[in-house]
Amino acid sequence: MIKKELHNDKYPLENTNPIRKLLRLLLLIALIPAYLLLTACGEKTEDVLRVGSNNWVGYSPLFLGREIGAYDDSTVRLIELPSASEVIHAFRYGNLEVAALTLDEVLTLIEEGMELQVILVLDISRGADVLLAKPEISSVQQLVGKTVAVEHTAVGALLLDKALVAAGLAVKDINIVGCTFDKHLDCYQRSDAIVTFEPVKSRILKLGANTLFDSSQIDGEIMDVLVVNKSTSVTHPKGIKRLIEGYFDARAHMRKNTRAANVTIGKLIGLNEREVSLAYQGLHLPGRNEIVSILEGSPSKLEKLATKLNSVMLQRKLMSKTVEVSKLSNSEFLDKR
Repeated sequence: MIKKELHNDKYPLENTNPIRKLLRLLLLIALIPAYLLLTACGEKTEDVLRVGSNNWVGYSPLFLGREIGAYDDSTVRLIELPSASEVIHAFRYGNLEVAALTLDEVLTLIEEGMELQVILVLDISRGADVLLAKPEISSVQQLVGKTVAVEHTAVGALLLDKALVAAGLAVKDINIVGCTFDKHLDCYQRSDAIVTFEPVKSRILKLGANTLFDSSQIDGEIMDVLVVNKSTSVTHPKGIKRLIEGYFDARAHMRKNTRAANVTIGKLIGLNEREVSLAYQGLHLPGRNEIVSILEGSPSKLEKLATKLNSVMLQRKLMSKTVEVSKLSNSEFLDKR
């Protein structure tokens, strides 16, 4: 009661003074732009973009981008995992927004029901993926009854299948053992042959291994890409743009400072400068405009390749059904130069 009397009697003009009412109204109007600005900023704030890959030389420009300061963990967080299988697992369960995968691995995820978009073509294998064998084995035909180690991914199965078919053999003619990428060196020592790639390829060749088959014999069928869920294109456009531009900054650094870049990449993946240089000889790294030409069109070149690859994988029982790839390509984050 006392509070009520103080409010009504001591301050009778508190709610009735027209000048005060006008001042309050003007103050509220003045604050509206600031409120809208803060609200808009809040809406556009993005969570950090988590990008996962294994330790493959074709993915190294992504990590080189971080080394040269093209992006940092506040916007783009690069996460290196031991194998492609673990990258796929993390991506499948939403622990990554972006994954560096081979195109055939992307198709297997689409078969599972994921809505995916390829936003960047990283490399096309032209000899970088190989089937290596012990020194006493010089041909694929000599693998009959032998043990061959291969990672449980589509790319490993595809390369091995192609090598066997070219030699007139079938899977039943050999003994296959599973081996994740981080165990490739150990698996080679316990097996007769292995499907592998850099940086392990160079280490195994140093042990006297013979190259029986490589991806130059199936040119264009093994392609590494950056892939996102369709929803990520909407929720993380700035992060994706920063990642892609940082990637091209790293590629420019590689062209202008090749030796220094190879040394840095070598430290990241455990190779010396010469080995890094040799590794890239087995890869084609398409430029910005070439990537745009691969991703644009209806259907795009990438979608045509995906359709062909889907067919090959069905024939070899690496997939169980035809998948929809008509909206797989997304070039909206790429600026032509």
